[in-house]
Amino acid sequence: MHKAGFISILGYPNVGKSTLVNSIIGENLMPVSPKAQTTRQRVLGIYNDENTQIIFSDLPGWLTNPQYELHKAMLHDIESAFEDADILIYMHDLTDKRDDNQLIDIVAKYSQPKIVVLNKADLVDEKTFSIKEKKLKEKFSNVDIIAVSALTGYNVDKLLEIIKTLLPEHPPYYDKDILSDRYLRYFASEIIREQIYYLYKEEIPYETEVIINSFKEDQDPVFIEAEIWVMRDSQKNIIIGKKGEMIKQLGTNARLKLEKLLDKHIFLNLFVKVQPNWRNDKNTLKRLGYNI
Repeated sequence: MHKAGFISILGYPNVGKSTLVNSIIGENLMPVSPKAQTTRQRVLGIYNDENTQIIFSDLPGWLTNPQYELHKAMLHDIESAFEDADILIYMHDLTDKRDDNQLIDIVAKYSQPKIVVLNKADLVDEKTFSIKEKKLKEKFSNVDIIAVSALTGYNVDKLLEIIKTLLPEHPPYYDKDILSDRYLRYFASEIIREQIYYLYKEEIPYETEVIINSFKEDQDPVFIEAEIWVMRDSQKNIIIGKKGEMIKQLGTNARLKLEKLLDKHIFLNLFVKVQPNWRNDKNTLKRLGYNI
């Protein structure tokens, strides 16, 4: 008997959704950073074993007040992923004190089997977990509630076993050696953007996009040329930095992570382009692959 199904994970930004998917599939495919909105598009991360295939939808964090067309596209991805899922996971950060009743109500209205994952259990005491668990049991009936640490791996194996019990019987949807539905050039752009989140402050990460203009995998070193979009000239200067120091550091950080992912030498060439108001332009967002 083989089981397979689609899992969608809903939570606020930075609750650990991408870290959890990376932990389960055993590869650092999904971009992560301490800043919100690192994940912008729905990406499938695929776990395989002999009798199981689990397709995780790594989704953007839920936005309560979408301000741009980009944000609306992100919410559209979340909503469509929930409608298509076989199992829903609501993920909460145990260190987060925000009121999450809105999100809980959104998850509760769907009919699919559900799991509640309380992340960052390694950072709180048992009392904090118990209080949250009691509140959630009032909202959900017959739902597994599990405390995990996506970062350390605590209880991730137990979560995986719970998911397997809920999966429907089905042959694999994808070849068993595939880890994602996305091509390598997509992950190249996401790794560069992830490093922008780590290196730059204030509005810079949220107003940048990365486009891969060239990806030549059949040569050594692999040649990648990427364009970093910003919205203003002042941001272009910040990305480049004094005497090009910042963009050089960005290139080094991204190249090292790409080399680890591809297990090949990389030549990475970065350019910066001012593209005003790109995140509010529907046609531009469609060309970038967002669902508008």
